Amino acid sequence: MNQKLKFNLSLERKEEERPLQLYEKGDEISVLDSGVWQVYRGVVQLSRVQQSGDEIILGWVAANGTFGNCFNSSPVPYRAVALSDVYARRYSPQDIARYPLLARQLLAQFSDRLIKAEQLLVIIAVRLVEDRLRQFLLMLKQEIGHNVSDGVRLQVRFTHQQLAEAICTTRVTITRILGDFQNKNLIYMDSERHIVITNL
Repeated sequence: MNQKLKFNLSLERKEEERPLQLYEKGDEISVLDSGVWQVYRGVVQLSRVQQSGDEIILGWVAANGTFGNCFNSSPVPYRAVALSDVYARRYSPQDIARYPLLARQLLAQFSDRLIKAEQLLVIIAVRLVEDRLRQFLLMLKQEIGHNVSDGVRLQVRFTHQQLAEAICTTRVTITRILGDFQNKNLIYMDSERHIVITNL
């Protein structure tokens, strides 16, 4: 039996020992320990809460994404909140040490998330808020968008306040710009108030 097949069989047994856990929309997922979470379905929002009480959004993790506290040396609390119903599995440090191929897979997913966090920082630095929101929506389109008949639908329903906090502006400004985008047929809101990007 070759090494890759052995790994897959061993990992399947390990996954049977650690079943998927369900978190409903709005639930907080504990990242206080040194384990690593892998998302199988849904979207998780990652953020930090500053001493002032302000919450800084770090990004989102969708299916096949990874998050955890293992690389966090900051004293600022780190939060993970389910933005939809989320199925995820936690791997302990011992699991990761036992399966080198799993460790490489998780590390690659962490690296991808760091790249996305850097992209978010670049977007926040854009001067014009309209351009900032446009680039942010295009980023969400890539990360958590699903193709529909006339565009790409974001699988999470974002409030105007959430969008404002993500790109450091006000809710009133977001409402105005989204209205402009809709008038220009660049986006629309579907029946469940999810943003559908058509020609942004």
